[in-house]
Amino acid sequence: MMLLSGVVLAGCTDWLDVRSKTAVDEEELFSREMGFKEALTGIYTQMAGSDLYGRSLTYGFIDRLAQRYRENNSALYDFPSWANESYVNSIWKRTYNVIANINNLLAWIEERPEVISTPGYLEIIKGEALGLRAFLHFDLLRLWGPVYKENPASPAIIYRTQFNRENKGLVPANEVLAYILQELDEAERLLANDPMIIEFPARETIDARDNFLKKRFKRMNLYAVKALKARVYLWAGDKTNAFKYAQEVINGKDATGKPYFALVTNNASDGIFSTEIIFSMSIADFSTQVTGDFGFNSQSYYIEGIAAFNELFNTAIDGTNDMRYRSGQGFDVTVNSACTRKYVQTGLYSEVVRNTLPLIRLSEMYYIMAECTHDINQAYGWIYDVCDARAMGDLPLFANEESMLDRLRIEYCKEFYAEGQYWYFLKRHNIKEFVSWMSHIEFDESRYRFSIPEDEKVLGTI
Repeated sequence: MMLLSGVVLAGCTDWLDVRSKTAVDEEELFSREMGFKEALTGIYTQMAGSDLYGRSLTYGFIDRLAQRYRENNSALYDFPSWANESYVNSIWKRTYNVIANINNLLAWIEERPEVISTPGYLEIIKGEALGLRAFLHFDLLRLWGPVYKENPASPAIIYRTQFNRENKGLVPANEVLAYILQELDEAERLLANDPMIIEFPARETIDARDNFLKKRFKRMNLYAVKALKARVYLWAGDKTNAFKYAQEVINGKDATGKPYFALVTNNASDGIFSTEIIFSMSIADFSTQVTGDFGFNSQSYYIEGIAAFNELFNTAIDGTNDMRYRSGQGFDVTVNSACTRKYVQTGLYSEVVRNTLPLIRLSEMYYIMAECTHDINQAYGWIYDVCDARAMGDLPLFANEESMLDRLRIEYCKEFYAEGQYWYFLKRHNIKEFVSWMSHIEFDESRYRFSIPEDEKVLGTI
């Protein structure tokens, strides 16, 4: 696996050599098409690190904030504090490291486009890179930016598109969103001919020319870009476009008319809902990581207390048949605790999804459409489709938009357990209380907004 050379932090306070390479090494790397592919693969490897999407930004720190594991620690929400500073600083630093590598790759593409000689590969590589840069900036905005509907013009993050040491100021949140959407528009154009090879299980009869185009659900593919646009537009409050792109993803079909994605109706051997995966990370030796992180011991990610488990999964109203809740299916359950089976690496539905951690799934598109329609009955239908697939049983009707949004909160809580997305729903709606055992904390924007690392400010970068 080959990564790029010198990597710059957001505010240029430090430089990190991902791999010691001289200018001559980099000249050689980008003198061949394989070098561009290796560099792009290296970017995905960085993103899959445990301090980013391999743990912290999925089932780790971000889900701790969402009280997935019942941590009654108010210091987690004081930014900065001893309880969060190391996580926050690391996420900032590592994310901008990856963005710097993307910027370097894109600079070399502009300098040597002729090196990428296989038809269609230049568009795929550049489209993926732009989509990833938008994806990373958007998550920085969701973490460091304001509660958008309350304060859209608030200075939020640095937006970096060049591989250099130039100091940059914080960009207002609404301008960040404009930059992100501009990049996603270009990524969508470049990926228009994405082959979308995502079959489960993989069929060796598929001619992908090489492994580069296989398993598109593990890359920033065309429909991942569309799904991300739905997310971004929803964050911006543009429900018309959010609905449009979510619907395009749901309706996406291959040349034979077969849908690219389908809701899963049995998670007994398919905990990550494989046929729903739109975009995911490949985690090296995930089996060892899962064994160490999920289990009933003091170092693991599990729900302490069956009452807390039942509250998170709304069993008083929804019952216990929901496959996301069921013992031996969605969770391993003891007398006093419950631990998710989502990432168990044995008995998988398909070997294609081994070491896979989902970042965008189909069910989110249904929820986005429900939130963006003006028809309460139509919203009920979109949410019911997911609940029915999960064998939940009857879904209570919505009396009004408020009750619909409360159901969406419950669904995000259930559906994206150990995936990180629930926290963003809470922040987007500026929800003040979300679990009974944290009711003594009044949430406001300050508790939803990460702090800028001190060294960035001390050195005058920001």
